[in-house]
Amino acid sequence: MFKLFLIVFLFIGSISAHAENIELFADDGLEWNQKDQKIIMHKNATAKTPSYELNADNIEALYKGNNKKIYKIYANDNVKIKSSTENITADKMLYDIDAERVDLFSTGNPTVMTGTDSKIITKDKIIYYKNKNYATADNAEIIHSGRHLFSDYIRITFENKNGKKQVKYIHADGNIKLIDGEEELYGDRAEYNPQNGFATIDGNVRFKKGTEANLSGGKIVYNMNTGIAKVLPKDKNSKVSGVFSTQTTSDK
Repeated sequence: MFKLFLIVFLFIGSISAHAENIELFADDGLEWNQKDQKIIMHKNATAKTPSYELNADNIEALYKGNNKKIYKIYANDNVKIKSSTENITADKMLYDIDAERVDLFSTGNPTVMTGTDSKIITKDKIIYYKNKNYATADNAEIIHSGRHLFSDYIRITFENKNGKKQVKYIHADGNIKLIDGEEELYGDRAEYNPQNGFATIDGNVRFKKGTEANLSGGKIVYNMNTGIAKVLPKDKNSKVSGVFSTQTTSDK
């Protein structure tokens, strides 16, 4: 199979906020439309810089100005993005370089963003502001330290430590479900701080541990490091309710 290869003497405002040359590869043709200032690649297309590598069935790059700066990249079908801090798979991608924003969409297959210490999974969309160190996800699951958090909306703030991008804080809103081993926590909103291991969930909360306990109230403060959950009432006029079960074993 003939592979068309082009080192483009354009540059891209890169993920690391420095200008970088970009190399373009394609198996089945490359169209350079100088009038509309765009480059279109088909079949096993690749856009590569020292900071990251993008692969997809189809890639379209738009550029502008006398210096031919690439300012927007579209990718469709079998999208894969790899850098030193994350791996991403999606069905569709829009990278707005000026806004430092990556929009990732699912049209059937899950969109997955894997970082140093976490994984975000959704069949909806992820919006990633890489240089601003946060991402949002709709109808998503995030896995962190073996714990699974499901919600209608999740915002993840990252921080860079020793060249690694790690989760700093998580906010979630709508249909919360947090699974930590045997413990399951439910509610309307959640805040999770990996630095101290505390998760706070409020709004029609419920705490469940297997068949041992089923508690409900207005707010839960859960220490993931110790496994201690504190269930609080919604207000001074409300109560916390709970059901505990005991299992007895008889010798035979």
